[in-house]
Amino acid sequence: MTERTDQDVVHERYAKLTGLVPQLTTPSRHHDELVDIWFEVQWTERTSDWDEAFARLSNGRRPDPDNPSFFALFSHAACNGLIVARQVSPDCGVWQKVEETARALIEIVNAEVAARRDPSANKPQAGYRPWSLRVRDATAFLMSLGWFSDQKPALPAVNELPIPVSQRSSRHTR
Repeated sequence: MTERTDQDVVHERYAKLTGLVPQLTTPSRHHDELVDIWFEVQWTERTSDWDEAFARLSNGRRPDPDNPSFFALFSHAACNGLIVARQVSPDCGVWQKVEETARALIEIVNAEVAARRDPSANKPQAGYRPWSLRVRDATAFLMSLGWFSDQKPALPAVNELPIPVSQRSSRHTR
């Protein structure tokens, strides 16, 4: 794997789309009127987390909303691979929009991987609790203290408790 650059660390960029690979563009299988366009992607740090996030976040995304298109990832080395947008329009004007969609997807995946790696960025600081929770807890505590000082009803004496006593003897005679 390659080392991450300082700029990539600051921006939490794990991957970037380097551009369209026109020589790989081919007609889509079973859809001769559509094409598969390929983009090169480079990783600064490639992990299975990134691949999983890409698969999950690309699921259901359509690079070309006018066609039954979808994204797929093909990695052939530790530092670079390919993303294919399958079943898109052969119109080159659409390809730029597909590339923008692919770049946005890469950024979303990078952001998710970064958030997983540094969960403290999304959570409040340790010991910090919102004001409403502190007030609620303090109110509950004060109410519980009041319970100790409140007058309690007296419990009946043991001899005043109704205990049913059987008139029969517990001894059996034969």
